[in-house]
Formats: sequence, structure tokens, C-alpha cells
Amino acid sequence: MVALVATAVLAGEIPSAEEPAGLRVGTKAPAFTLKGWDGKTYKLSDFRGKKVVLLDFGRFTCIPCRSVVQDLEKLQAKYKNKGVQILSVNLDGPFAQEAVPKGIKEFKLTFPVLLDSKFEAAQAYKVQTIPHLYVVDTKGIVRLSHLGYDPDLQKILSEQFEKYRPKSSR
Repeated sequence: MVALVATAVLAGEIPSAEEPAGLRVGTKAPAFTLKGWDGKTYKLSDFRGKKVVLLDFGRFTCIPCRSVVQDLEKLQAKYKNKGVQILSVNLDGPFAQEAVPKGIKEFKLTFPVLLDSKFEAAQAYKVQTIPHLYVVDTKGIVRLSHLGYDPDLQKILSEQFEKYRPKSSR
């Protein structure tokens, strides 16, 4: 995994070696409501009982984050109608108005990009380093917390999707 120096310290503290950053696996995922770049409103609760949700906290102005969204678009093509919802939670802040449309166009993204301009969702998910990905199962439980970019990311996420997506979507 790539060590990220250019990170977003959003919660105002650096985790100790004993306490990894982010929410613990097995905890309930915090609820959120965010506007998408597409103008729609997205709530995590809208997917409960229906889909596994992948939350990708990152920025289009972050090099490792750009690699992640490319892998996520490939997964989107594979899992689009198979009980998985990918949501990119954008943390470009004041640069979002310029960075988001460019990123969507450049990477031909077909999954929603949500604007967390006040970093409220990022704080609720204890995001301190980006990219930070979470897999949330159909019951709203965090099943994976993944920091940084990994060349095996598609494999890692596919395993999670296969394990937790609804049986009716297989």
C-alpha cells in the first residue's frame, strides 16, 4: 500500500500506532445525507437491505485517489446491477466546482460523486488519510476499512462484494 504524505487531516488528530484511523470493522456505519454532483440527494439509509455500499472518500486532486476511482469504475461495470452501490465522497472542498466535473469526465465515471464540502461525512467516518474506502453491508455494518491505493484493490473489493451482497443479486 502506498504511504500517503499528501493527506487530508480532517478530524484534527493523528491516530496513534495502537489505534488505526477510521471506523472499526463491525461498527454501525454513520448515517449521512449528501448532494451528488448530479443534483440528487443520497442517503446511506436508502440502500439498507438492498445493496452493499462502497464509500470512497477522496479528492480528484489526489494522485492515489485518481488511481482508486479508475479501479472503481471497472468494478462499477461488473457490479452495476448486482446489489452493489459505489459512492465517491468528494473532499476537494473549495476546489470541487472545478475538480469534480473534470474528474467525472476524465475517468468517464458512471457512479455518483457526492459533495462533502463541509467534511461532515468524512468526520463521521473518521477519515484522516485519503483515499479511504469503506464497505458497508446491507445491514449498515462496516465490513472493510481500506486506506490508500493497492494494486490488488479490485480483487479485495470484489471479495467483499461477493461475500456481502444480497443473494438475490448473484
